[in-house]
Amino acid sequence: FYVKTAQIISSRQDLFPEQYTEALNIFNDNVEPMPASLAKAVVRSELLHANERFEDVFCEFDDIPVGAASVAQVHRAVLTEKYGAQGRRQEVAVKIQRPSIESKLLGDVANLKAITKTFRDLPQLPLDYYTVFAEL
Repeated sequence: FYVKTAQIISSRQDLFPEQYTEALNIFNDNVEPMPASLAKAVVRSELLHANERFEDVFCEFDDIPVGAASVAQVHRAVLTEKYGAQGRRQEVAVKIQRPSIESKLLGDVANLKAITKTFRDLPQLPLDYYTVFAEL
């Protein structure tokens, strides 16, 4: 919850003071990646067809992600000739969403709305942050 809140605030320089967005920007880069075994398990369950093996689709798959964030991470991979463009091996980026992240994000947004609703009518705030988070 706190990491996602920091990421949202840091990405909205148009809504939050610059000193907050700059200070919270560190939460966008320092996210622990999922283990490769979990990432591959997600690909198997979400992408592959019945009776299809991981090796049928990817002839290479880097265990270390190119990048990792709170919602997903990206791995470099090479498609087999069967799946590559024009029957050739093709290098691709595979973006893998973290398991159960959607329900966690919905819960985080609900918490943000509950917190900001309390401060909705304060004249010191430059805008209605409840409405901002309600639109997520």
